[in-house]
Amino acid sequence: MKTLHLILAIALMQQAHAQDISGNAEKGGQLYYNFSCYSCHGYGGTGKTPLSSETSGILGSELLFLAYLRLRADQNPINPKNSMPNYAVSTLSDEQALDIYAYLRSLNDDPPELADNPIMQELLDAAKARGKGSEN
Repeated sequence: MKTLHLILAIALMQQAHAQDISGNAEKGGQLYYNFSCYSCHGYGGTGKTPLSSETSGILGSELLFLAYLRLRADQNPINPKNSMPNYAVSTLSDEQALDIYAYLRSLNDDPPELADNPIMQELLDAAKARGKGSEN
């Protein structure tokens, strides 16, 4: 059975070229918060388990994303190290999942430049100055 899942995943990844996104990102954002996805994935998809378009392999296509959610629902009880909840169709419809997918695809991990954050720069400069003072 694991071989079948691997073959399915590879086939889906091969289809993971640029495609239209059928979900609604605005609805998906609300679902992302309603289902508390942010508790692990952060408010911008860059939490302890990043999900921004640039970092997550499961966002290659809608089919891959759905397959990941559905296959996980069958396998997660076998893998206690994975704390992500199961998302069977009865819990999260395909339409809702595709809305979340659209929302996730809209996210970018694009932090501001350090120079654009004067308070952080001030903190770093102070820390650096303290470090130089302790070397003497």
